[in-house]
Amino acid sequence: MTVILKDKKPIVVPDAVRRKAGVRGGEKTELRVSGRGILIAPKESSTADYPMETVTRILKEVKERPLSRRQGAPLDVALMAYGAKQAKKVGIKERDIPRLIHESRTRHRTP
Repeated sequence: MTVILKDKKPIVVPDAVRRKAGVRGGEKTELRVSGRGILIAPKESSTADYPMETVTRILKEVKERPLSRRQGAPLDVALMAYGAKQAKKVGIKERDIPRLIHESRTRHRTP
């Protein structure tokens, strides 16, 4: 895909390119210069964002005190509402979901 750069205007990355690259709106991105090219990549989250002690503690709590269906139902509703809000924010439609799952699985498949 070709775009025309204009003086004193920001570079706009088309939605199709962002989707294909797996870059979403609101994500931290890293710009790297290589010769005359620019690489735009999602910035990897560091392990400081998700301390292993926290993850271990949460897993331990879930095993010790699993939620009943009655306790989990409101959490499921809240999680689905949050997911719908985030999908709307980045422009994902319900019809896009099978394609996105397929693309994600293809990217993560080992050769």
